[in-house]
Amino acid sequence: MSKLVTPNLDDLVLDADLVKEYLEQNLDFFAKYPELVNQLQITHVSRGAVSLLEKRQEMQRAKITQLEEELTTLIGNARVNEVIFKAISEIYIALVGCDSIQQLEDTVNKICQEHLYLVQFRLLQPQDEAYLHLQAKLGDRGTYLGRVSQELMEVVFDEKAQSIALIEVVHESEDTEEIFGIAAFGAKDADHFQPQMDTFFIRELARLLSRHFVHLVR
Repeated sequence: MSKLVTPNLDDLVLDADLVKEYLEQNLDFFAKYPELVNQLQITHVSRGAVSLLEKRQEMQRAKITQLEEELTTLIGNARVNEVIFKAISEIYIALVGCDSIQQLEDTVNKICQEHLYLVQFRLLQPQDEAYLHLQAKLGDRGTYLGRVSQELMEVVFDEKAQSIALIEVVHESEDTEEIFGIAAFGAKDADHFQPQMDTFFIRELARLLSRHFVHLVR
C-alpha cells in the first residue's frame, strides 16, 4: 500500500510569478485580508513608499485624467468636423452661381477665411509663377501639407502664411484625366497644416472645383 507523500513546505520556492498568478486567481484576496492593504508598501519615485490603497487611487486618477483627455479630443474633433462640413456646404452652394474662374477663386477664398480662418485660398494654373514649384511638392498622391520656403509663400499668397495645403484639381473621366490647376490653402500657424493630417476637406473641395471647372473652361 502506497503512502501519501506530504510536500515539504521548506522546499517550496515562492516567487513573484506564483504570487501574481495566485492573486489573479483570487481577486477577492484583499477583501478577505483588508489589513494588508495599508501594510503593503510600493516605492514611489517622488514620494517614497506609498500604500497599496494610495497606489490604486493614484492609478484610478490617472485613468480618469486619460479618459477626460480622450473625451476632450473627441469633442474637439467633432467640432472641427462640423466646421469643415459647414464650409464645404457653403462652398457647394456658392459655386453654383460662379461664371468665371476668378469668381470661383474669390468665392472659395471668402468662405475659407470666414469659416476656417485661413489666410487665403488660391487656385493656381500653369501660367502662374509658383505653379511648377508647387507641383514639385505634390508627389504621387497629388497632395501636400506642411511648409515651404517663405519666399515661395510670398509668391503664392498676398498675406503672410506659415503653412500650406496643396492639392491638384483634376477632372477624371472614363478615358482621360485633365488637370485644371493646384488649389493652395495658406494658414498663419506654422503647425496648422502637417503631413500626417487628414486630407478629406481639401480632397472634397478639389472634387467640387473640378466639376465646376469643366463647365467654365469649355
